Amino acid sequence: MKLYRGIAFTTAFLFVLLNSLLAQPHLKGHVEIEMKTGLINCSFSLSNVPALEKYSILLNKGMNVKYFKDKAGKLMDYAGHHGGKTNGEAIAYALTDAANDTMALPSAFSVEYKGAFPVYADNDLNVFDYKGIIAFNGQTVRATEQTKWYPVIYDAANDRLLHDYTYDLTVSIKDGSSIFINGSAPQKKQKARFTSTKAYPLLLFAGNYNFLRNGGDYILNADISQKTAEKIFNNIESIKDVLAANLQLAFTDNIYLISHKPVNMRPKGSSWGFNTYPSFAFTGLNFEDLITKEDKFPDHIYKYYGHEFGHNYFGNNVLSGKLSWFWLESFAEYLSYNVAEDIVGQDYLKQTLIKQAKQLEGKSFTPLSEVKQREDIDNTYRYVLAPLMLKCFEDAFGREKMNGVIKSLLHAAKTETLTLEHWKQAALQQGIPEKDFRAFEKEFVESKDFKQNIVDAIVKKHS
Repeated sequence: MKLYRGIAFTTAFLFVLLNSLLAQPHLKGHVEIEMKTGLINCSFSLSNVPALEKYSILLNKGMNVKYFKDKAGKLMDYAGHHGGKTNGEAIAYALTDAANDTMALPSAFSVEYKGAFPVYADNDLNVFDYKGIIAFNGQTVRATEQTKWYPVIYDAANDRLLHDYTYDLTVSIKDGSSIFINGSAPQKKQKARFTSTKAYPLLLFAGNYNFLRNGGDYILNADISQKTAEKIFNNIESIKDVLAANLQLAFTDNIYLISHKPVNMRPKGSSWGFNTYPSFAFTGLNFEDLITKEDKFPDHIYKYYGHEFGHNYFGNNVLSGKLSWFWLESFAEYLSYNVAEDIVGQDYLKQTLIKQAKQLEGKSFTPLSEVKQREDIDNTYRYVLAPLMLKCFEDAFGREKMNGVIKSLLHAAKTETLTLEHWKQAALQQGIPEKDFRAFEKEFVESKDFKQNIVDAIVKKHS
């Protein structure tokens, strides 16, 4: 087939453009931490930054900016120092031109700043604690991507935060012994360098703690025996193995479990946790309780980690476009079904599916084919309704074909923003007749009664 020169050029241009859009910003620099005083000094340069006209550069409200510079080291004007607007835990900054108007975000810039944060210890605690706090507790400091301890880009036009970066960071700590940056192995040093060519949300966890290792997986700051740690690692590996075997795709991420003392007063026996994938941090959790008498996780933990580890496949690579929540969270939740079924058993999965179907009673949703913006896919939609839709697809065409569809989608996501057309083409590649896919699509994706159709199909199949 003849390929005209203009078409070839356009195709090549689009390929380069897509790769540019999907490229990750790179963060380089150094961090200095003083454990006793709660001081943090940061000097960073950001490169490979996407071209944005409407944006903010977000930094935690406790950070005081010294200056912004361009890639040549020249000082840059910026807005936000006086009368700056807040965005969550952060102050919003923007680079400005000579007329004091916001200028387009440059492909590279640097910023230096200093932060001061309270140190909570013993009974001198806060009324609350959550993922967005830069938390010094006298022994460790915890700072997640939500805190914006490093410069996070807010893409205003698409209402999204860009906080997954590749990095080359040197961290030094005074009065501490261990340092960890998400995506890299923790180091028992007072000064350590961390690098990653894969983009991660940047969780910083440093202070005085020990850690246990199994291969590339780690447990940080947990008071557990080596024997219990090995059992936890074995169960983590079993979840990885199920995901990898089902998709015939290697599980490439290392997993990091972190125990952290809260900075608020909590009821005795209570705990809470968060994930900054592939790290999972918990306060008030006895890690010994993660293992049953049979040396296994409790049933619900397999499903929980089945979802979270599913982000090894559906992560930042699919986080674009109006259906990004569907690709990111609904597919991870679907993968958790298979982990639960393969490790715990069909009875447990059936109970889970029926319980989720009941959560949809009395609620209405926009058909997936009519979603106009990411906000149309709320929490219930992305974690319950849409995963059940995917389960209906598996029930209709079989898990083998579903796994093949997933592999095709992941391949397409390397260079493109996923759409429903990608789902269709992936299905056709697996030998599913177009008329059968269209029948499924009309009933479970496009119909105004799609929610009830999903519920009815799940109840009929799994009761």
